[in-house]
Amino acid sequence: MSKLEAVILGGGGIEEWFEHEHVSNKGMLILNGKPMISYSISALKDIANINKITLIGDGYSKEVINSVDRNISDHGSLPGNIDAAFENANSDYVLMMMSDVPLITSETIREVLATIPWESHDLSLPVVTKEETENKFPGTKRTFAKTKEGHVKVGNVFILKKDAYSKIQPIVKETAKRRKSVIKQALQLGFGFLFRMIVFKNISIPELKKRVEKMLGITVNADIVPFPELGVDVDKTSDLVFCRQILERH
Repeated sequence: MSKLEAVILGGGGIEEWFEHEHVSNKGMLILNGKPMISYSISALKDIANINKITLIGDGYSKEVINSVDRNISDHGSLPGNIDAAFENANSDYVLMMMSDVPLITSETIREVLATIPWESHDLSLPVVTKEETENKFPGTKRTFAKTKEGHVKVGNVFILKKDAYSKIQPIVKETAKRRKSVIKQALQLGFGFLFRMIVFKNISIPELKKRVEKMLGITVNADIVPFPELGVDVDKTSDLVFCRQILERH
């Protein structure tokens, strides 16, 4: 079995929309009595495949830092933090996760690892559908892309083979800038591709996968998985309120 370690991209700093929350980092926002980052850490704990958890970011409490195997300082940008993750990785594969996905559980991570053939690909991107997301989390507002399979989005967890990172490193910075825009992401794949997505809406996930493989020069898995919690993150006040309500009910 391949070695797998986990990295939580925690970043640092205070954003305008949560200044009134009096925390030093987005991951320290409190949801149902716990820092949001704690949900990401708990989801990765006690997973047999995962041998180490690294948190990249500043401004975390001593309790949070003591709950992971290693804490690396924020490198100033998402691409910089991803670089740091792979520079410090010593496993065959790295599972990357954000600090703002509090609805993901350890059961989710176990099922993702058991469902997708991540050891057979350089990059695995679990995909969730709008239908399942809205059925499980009615009222959530997410951005989805229209494909032949329906409206979908890539989840907030991905697995990348360490040896493959050097091949995609040059485009990580540009992709990070575009990560909240479906249109800008599609532009990376070519104008003709974008035109088909917008006008004809006849792009399939396998076609997208092939285009990404060609662009990156690596093998990619992009299966739809029945875990819509992978697609619910906290980027604005309404997201925070929404996730707080769900966690308080449970």
